[in-house]
Amino acid sequence: MNVFLRSPIKKKQYVLLVVDVLIIFFVFVFAYAFRIVVYEGENINVLSARFSWLVLLAVLLHLVSFYIFELYSIDIKRSGVNLFSLITIAVLFAVGLIAIAGYIFPQARLGRVIVSIHTPVLITILFLWRRFFYAVVLRKSPRNNLLLIGSDCSLKEIRNLLERYRMVDYNLSAVICDYKDNPGLIDINGVEHGPSLESFVKKSRIRTIVMADEFKKSSRLKRELIDLKFAGIEIYDMPTFYKKLTAKIPVLHIGDDWVLFSNQDKSFNPAVYLKLKRIMDVVFAGAGLVLSVPLFLIIALAVRLTSRGPVIFRQQRLGLNERPFTLLKFRTMVDDAEKETGPRWSSAYDPRITRVGRFLRKTRLDEIPQLVNILRGEMSFVGPRPIRKHFAEQLEEWLPYYRLRFTVKPGITGWAQVRGDYAGSVEGQLKKLEYDLFYIQNRSMFLDLFIILKTAQTVLFRRGQ
Repeated sequence: MNVFLRSPIKKKQYVLLVVDVLIIFFVFVFAYAFRIVVYEGENINVLSARFSWLVLLAVLLHLVSFYIFELYSIDIKRSGVNLFSLITIAVLFAVGLIAIAGYIFPQARLGRVIVSIHTPVLITILFLWRRFFYAVVLRKSPRNNLLLIGSDCSLKEIRNLLERYRMVDYNLSAVICDYKDNPGLIDINGVEHGPSLESFVKKSRIRTIVMADEFKKSSRLKRELIDLKFAGIEIYDMPTFYKKLTAKIPVLHIGDDWVLFSNQDKSFNPAVYLKLKRIMDVVFAGAGLVLSVPLFLIIALAVRLTSRGPVIFRQQRLGLNERPFTLLKFRTMVDDAEKETGPRWSSAYDPRITRVGRFLRKTRLDEIPQLVNILRGEMSFVGPRPIRKHFAEQLEEWLPYYRLRFTVKPGITGWAQVRGDYAGSVEGQLKKLEYDLFYIQNRSMFLDLFIILKTAQTVLFRRGQ
């Protein structure tokens, strides 16, 4: 996870985040000062005594709202009108959350005057700041010159990523497909380039090097890369760099050694995290079941009136350590949907899905009964989606390391779900596995919270499966 969080894209998002925090905070200070001096006619010196601790909570609620409304997705192109509208909605949503918090803590209520000043000023400043960020910080910042060492075949995925995503922040300067250990002189792709790789790197102003497995046996190359590493050049193997760019593990390009020895700086199965996660699961699943009773009844009635069959769909899935359990969902397909076809993947436009079921899938409301699975200890809020034994046995034969996904509890939502829709094919399941393995290697309360917020964002802006 640390590699992913240190990527150039993330660093720019951190800049956006930090400046947002400062803007939100100082706009609140301005609103307080305006109320004290202009509205009440008091001395500005009373500001510190009147300043509410709720402002800190308000800053956090603004950041949550901005994240949900994709204001930190810097790879999305937006027109000025679209950006202004999105900022306005996000700020108003945050103000609504602040109002709710004010009713919970009446003694710390911010007041209508402060909110009425804060809202338009914040929207205006945030809009101007983001226009500046996109025009200057994002577009005119220098890109990292990148050197790939390996054949076109072994580094094809990396080259495709660099071509596909304009925001990856790397400029492919050179590719070394042929490196020869000639004494006193290096031969790169059939061309002599001085006495060392270091001279080539300095001449080309390379800042990052990615090396494929086929060159790891070259003793001289490894010695030169060690010198470059301690000279400040970033050195990655292909799987680690791929993980840095995509937040997933390239399953087809890793071996047993990489799986065994990667991420050794943290516990693979941290006991404290698992206990805390279980407590959070039980508390929020119990509260969720109580609060969702009215919604549960409405959905049950809609399912019953629009199609024949049971309201709750039950199906056996595999959980932790491949133990089977009964998954609960609101039924979204016609009753007995696999009677004629047998088990098969569901797709976005599956004709077996009912009209109400399509809405429930898009909004993820069909997952509400799985709160019961969480209370039973069969699932968690966050984890790989549970799969049927029929499909798991097939995928174990086709995809390496597939069984590793059963080392954690399945979840209602997961890293693969919030990164895209990949169901319906073996290729899609491969991509899901790559994300699932990234989650398993990097799971933490921080990543779980990130996924939950991303799920809310996905429901608002992307179609469900």
